Amino acid sequence: MNNSLFVLDAKPVSYVIGEGALTYSEKDLDRYKQAVILVDENVEKHCLPVFREKLPLFNFKGVISIQSGEEKKNLEQTVHIWNELTNMQVDRDSLLVILGGGVVSDIGGFAAATFKRGIKSINFPTTLLGMVDAAIGGKTGIDFNNFKNQVGLFSNPDSVIVDPIFLSTLEDKHWQSGFAEVLKYGLIMDRELWRMMHGKHYREIDDWNKIIIKAARNKMDIIRHDAHEKGIRKNLNFGHTIGHSIESYYLKSGKPVTHGQAIAAGMICEAWISSKMYAFECTQLEEIIEMIDINFDRLDLDESIIPNLIDLMRQDKKVREGKLRFSLLRKLGKAVHDVEVDMKLVRESMQFYINREKCK
Repeated sequence: MNNSLFVLDAKPVSYVIGEGALTYSEKDLDRYKQAVILVDENVEKHCLPVFREKLPLFNFKGVISIQSGEEKKNLEQTVHIWNELTNMQVDRDSLLVILGGGVVSDIGGFAAATFKRGIKSINFPTTLLGMVDAAIGGKTGIDFNNFKNQVGLFSNPDSVIVDPIFLSTLEDKHWQSGFAEVLKYGLIMDRELWRMMHGKHYREIDDWNKIIIKAARNKMDIIRHDAHEKGIRKNLNFGHTIGHSIESYYLKSGKPVTHGQAIAAGMICEAWISSKMYAFECTQLEEIIEMIDINFDRLDLDESIIPNLIDLMRQDKKVREGKLRFSLLRKLGKAVHDVEVDMKLVRESMQFYINREKCK
């Protein structure tokens, strides 16, 4: 094994992360008697040929293709997957190879976990978002009535195989979307990772293999301690309470933004809330905002939609007894969870984002 590869057999999931992971995984695939590959139309065009080239001996029964995009992560597409699995006579000992980004990972994991009460699956993420976040941790699900991930369950794949080879196929917007999650790990738990990226645009970063391994291990460390989001795993929600409401708002409007764009906006708002509640230095807040603004354009939000965003937040899975609970920063590199935040502060944080105010 070379130094660019990280391998961990952490039952019930094994992980192979880094350059060469795809080829390394070939021996594990041989033990499944029947396999089907799930892709979207973009992955089918750009990534499936790479997968076949690197694993020429891997036999699979067929390919199921779904439509790409968060707006297609719905029950209708799930039914399509179930129908295709049925038509291919897939049984409970079969394998679903989930080859794709965050949407494919979410819906594919959900379909595999529910078909015939569960078939085996392996995640091969093809986007940065999938590699550092969506494919790791066993969260599966679909959107419902334009609310993010309203229906789903925790269900781990057999393995997660993360190979940066697929990153060369990505459009800029998908690079950027995943980078929001990488920044999040730096902010909530890994100041060394933050320093590696600080002051840089994501296109200026060279050693993506090292960053992907580091970010993925951060998530693995958290989920090993809290698989079902009862405690410390909630820290991963930093930026996501407001971010998901923004993502849902744009999805509902018919003008979807990427997950990363919405979470970047959410992180600015929730970092501002953190600075008010925990009084960390203004310079740290400015550092966080500057780094996000280097990599993400501000979304065209208006104060008139803030009530709509708050209504969407009330549907968030983190709401308990009607009260919003946030994951916030005590300081750069240290997060806390289950923090009840006054709604006035939530509104002001969005005004801060919209008006591009300065830290005070």
